[in-house]
Formats: sequence, C-alpha cells, structure tokens
Amino acid sequence: MADIQPFRGVLYNTKQVKADDVLTQPYDKITPEMREKYLKLSPFNLVRIELGKEEAGDTESTNKYTRARDLYQAWLDEGVLRRAAKPALYYLEQSFAAPDGSGPRTRKALIARVRLHRWDEGIVLPHEHTLSKPKADRMALLRACGSQQGQIFMLYPRPNRNTLPRPYSEPTLTATDDYGVVNKLWEITDATAIKAAQESLREARFYIADGHHRYETALAFRDECRAAADKPNPNAPYEFVMATLVDMSDPGLVVLPTHRTVANLSSFDTEYFRNQLVKTFAVEPQPALEKLLAAMKGGKHLIGMRDATGFALLRPKNLDALRALFANKPPLWHTLDVAILHVGILEALLGIDEIRLREESNVTYWREPDKAAGLVQTGQAQLAFFLNPTDVQDVKAIADARSRMPQKSTDFYPKLLSGIVINDLRPDTVA
Repeated sequence: MADIQPFRGVLYNTKQVKADDVLTQPYDKITPEMREKYLKLSPFNLVRIELGKEEAGDTESTNKYTRARDLYQAWLDEGVLRRAAKPALYYLEQSFAAPDGSGPRTRKALIARVRLHRWDEGIVLPHEHTLSKPKADRMALLRACGSQQGQIFMLYPRPNRNTLPRPYSEPTLTATDDYGVVNKLWEITDATAIKAAQESLREARFYIADGHHRYETALAFRDECRAAADKPNPNAPYEFVMATLVDMSDPGLVVLPTHRTVANLSSFDTEYFRNQLVKTFAVEPQPALEKLLAAMKGGKHLIGMRDATGFALLRPKNLDALRALFANKPPLWHTLDVAILHVGILEALLGIDEIRLREESNVTYWREPDKAAGLVQTGQAQLAFFLNPTDVQDVKAIADARSRMPQKSTDFYPKLLSGIVINDLRPDTVA
C-alpha cells in the first residue's frame, strides 16, 4: 500500500535570492559549462552543494561533501534557505515548448515524501539498471548533509479520482530553467486536501521515471539508519524519500528519444558491417537526417542509422527470427526498439556487450540527433543510431514484469529542478 506524507520542506527564501539564479538541473545533467554558469549566477547556487568539486589536500574529514554540509547549514542559519513552519504537499506546474515539436505543454505534479519500499515489495518499481559510482557519490552527500536536494520522478496510473489539489493563490516560487521551462510551485497545507491526495493514491503503484540511483541510495541510507537506531520508528524521516508524482496520462508528459554514437571499434569496416546487417534488417537509404527522422516517426521497431556512406532506415526482416538473440535477456526486451538495437546490432554484430556498455568505451548518448550525425560526418564516430521515444506504457509493462530496460532508454522532459524543494531528513525540531 502506497504511503505519501506531507513534510516541512526547505525552500529558498525568494526575498534574499532569485529562484532562477539558485536552482539547477539534476546533478547528472549538469555539464562542466553549466556548472561554471551556475557558479557565476549566485554564491548561493545549489550546484555548490549538489555537485561540489574536489580540491587539493582533501581528506576524509575535509572534502566536497563536508563543504556541502557546512554550506547547507550556513544558508539555513543565514535565512537563504527556510524550513517551512507546517508540513505540506507541494503542487508543481511546468510549462514548456516540447522539443519534439508537439507544441506548448503543461505538466502537473505533486511533491511528497513517499515511503521507501524494496523493489520486491512491488509498490515502487524501477525500469532501468543503476551503476555503483553514482550511488556512492549520492550516498556520501546524503550522509554529510542529511537532506535530499533532488527529486525522484515517479509515475502512477490514473486513479479513480483526482489527486492534485490545485491551488488558486499566487505560487510560492516561480523559476525559469536553462531550457525556458517555467516552474511554478505551491505549498498545500490544507488538511482536507492532503488527506484526499493520500487516499486517492493509497492503492497506487509508483514507477520510477528518473532517479533510480537516488532512490536506491535512499534505501541504503534507510537501512543504515535503521541499524543505528535504538528502536524501530516506521515514521522516521529516513523511512521516506522526496518524490515528484505525475499521472501517466498527464497531457504534459513527454518522453524524448536518446540516440547513440559508436566509436573506437578496432578494425571496423563499413562494408563488412553492412553485409552482416542486411542478413537480419532491411536497409532503406535515406537522403538526409530530416527525411530519416520523418520516416521513423510514430513507427514501431524502426531504427535510424548514419554510417560513412549515408543515412538509412533499418527494419527487422523477421522479428521471430530475432527472438533467439533474447533467450537470456530480461522479459519483454524483444518488444523494445532500444533493446533490438542493443542486442540485435550492438552486441550481435559489433561485439558491444553489457560489460562494454557499462564501461562506456564505445557508445555515447545524445538527445540531439544532429550532433550524433555530425560526429559520423566528421569521422569522430563510426556509426550513429537514432531511435523513437519509448512509450510510457512500455515503461509500465517492463516494470510490471520485474524487468529492466537497457540504460538510457527514456528521457523524460523537462527535468525536475534540484533545490525547488529540499527534504531535510533530520528531526522536524531542526530549524
């Protein structure tokens, strides 16, 4: 049974700082150029906490995590950050122009503390695998600060009744992010509205869209705190994780494709690769990237390609014949375009297996198809592959089957700003 709870969020004090200058993209989406920009915007920009830099002379007792801890406490003491007086749910609207050309959208969400559950409990489900290094980094930051600055993005199937207690007052905070997305946040403290949201989601199952690493970190942190506690406390703050909850049928929900380039393959020969490819895929030449993407749009089991000879649309000749390649793969992989690419081409024809994918020595991921295509044109990559976006219902089906998609299968847009609400896991008596 799902359990969502209001909490005393920590928010930036907009009387002292401008929200646009202090909020950031999620830590794993911040490029070095973005980080430098954030640092120049404000001495109170969250990047100083969320993505600190290592310095010469760092030790176990003095490092980027302890500096983050000290900054967080200092900003609370100075009033740059304020902890809400009352527990609240937070209503979020994100208005944006969809990058897929589908026009203006508004995505609506509810931010709450969600009770943590192991995957096998079947209440919160993943759809992608995680890597150990990002989890170690997030754990060190969580231990140091005792707070969660970033949001876990969760989806839920539409319940029988509305879950979002839409407010009509002025928003508590408004911020425009790096991509022109307008974020508006309201605090919901009305007990009746909070109870209605809790009841409507009580039977829900939550599917993680973004934030798998942070969720697993929160689980590990919970288990550490349980082991250190004198007695069990099922309502302790560490039993929950801050999450942004979005209805799967929300018209503002957008999933973008993530494209791939392949490089550093020894003895790669384009002609030989093409000769192998045509054994299992129909290869239809395309005159340009725009024509290729148009031919792919809305289709199932279509993969775009750019090699040294030009663009092509790839269609599996016989899906049943490909099934043999998925004999030892997770359930339902044979239904996914991204898995057909990974298993039927990257692994079967190019020798890039799961280990080499994790090492990230051959495959690079791109939101922008023109950048991927350009790398092949300039010789910096040997191949580029283009995909359609993964359907949200495929995400649900994979999670329900207790399966996991290949990495970088989904790109939910827009991202959730870090710092828009902070969840302090220390006791509520802390100011």
